[in-house]
Amino acid sequence: MVNDNSTSRVPDVWTNALGMKFRLVKAGEFKMGSPRGEARRFADETLHSTTLTKDYYLSVFLTTQAEWRAVTGNNPSRFSDYKKAPVESVSWFDCQSFIEKLNEDEYGGELKKFFGGAWIYSLPTEAQWEYACRAGTCSPFFFGSSSTGKEGNFGRNAGDLSKQGSKTNGLSVQSRGTFDVGSFPPNSWGFYDMSGNVCEWTLDGYADYETDAISDPLGVSVTAEKVARGGSWRSLPENCRSASRFNFLPTYRGDNCGMRVAIVQK
Repeated sequence: MVNDNSTSRVPDVWTNALGMKFRLVKAGEFKMGSPRGEARRFADETLHSTTLTKDYYLSVFLTTQAEWRAVTGNNPSRFSDYKKAPVESVSWFDCQSFIEKLNEDEYGGELKKFFGGAWIYSLPTEAQWEYACRAGTCSPFFFGSSSTGKEGNFGRNAGDLSKQGSKTNGLSVQSRGTFDVGSFPPNSWGFYDMSGNVCEWTLDGYADYETDAISDPLGVSVTAEKVARGGSWRSLPENCRSASRFNFLPTYRGDNCGMRVAIVQK
């Protein structure tokens, strides 16, 4: 049990009543973005030193359709034939509403009872997402400098139902996009699907990075677009690099966009 004034050690892993499994990410410093020599990089990936001053938790898996339905009572996903498939076709605003429900309903009460009132459910910031994705690496991908096509649901894997074992809802092999969460190996910190499957909305508004060292960054809130990270089943491998950024209108509901929940300190 951890309360607001406690110095007790928080658990490394915690699972809530929904079955969402969260892993502790310790505060630290890393290089965010990509170096100039990284292949297929974009101009908005300016390399800069970033420090996260507070520990936080991140969901081990993408938010599933079953979890979304349990909280909201509906399932907007195009590929809605697997309970363990990631929710998609959700906008940034939809994800914020989902988070609000988590914090207000019995799940929020459970969180406060276990951790104390200083912790809340949230979308991760862009920096929190990349720090957890990299898991201490500086390479283009958390699994190395290039892809063999076996590390995630992107590129030539997209639409391949061989691991799912069936065709449902009349969807052809080619039109099927997502895999069940956790179908590919995790990174070294235990997070699955950080490259591919669905892009993950973050809290940040899209903006150019600061060039100087920065602590606990959060993209500007007045921007018209929000940031999604990780790439999706639609993406080429190079667009699933750890530094890759996607900017969408917060109303965008694409079958390539989903979410991952964080637990953060206010």
